[in-house]
Amino acid sequence: MSGAQTILVVEDEAKIARWVRTYFEQAGFRVLLAEDGELGLALAESEVPDLLILDLNLPKLDGVELCRRIRQSSRPAVAALPVIMLTA
Repeated sequence: MSGAQTILVVEDEAKIARWVRTYFEQAGFRVLLAEDGELGLALAESEVPDLLILDLNLPKLDGVELCRRIRQSSRPAVAALPVIMLTA
């Protein structure tokens, strides 16, 4: 899957995360999963995905704060990361 765009999904409900991952992998994307905000932030900084799909209600670091920290990143590609909120 070389050259595939990467989507980071930060979602603490495993069933939803698996569903989203399966859908996007079938469409040809590389998908990274994080189950809490801290891991999501670490992956956003290290992997610099093309898109972030973000739940608001997360353990350790909620989605709003995670989004704030991404926007404040010193790395321009991370700070400009497109975000889609996926929340109940």
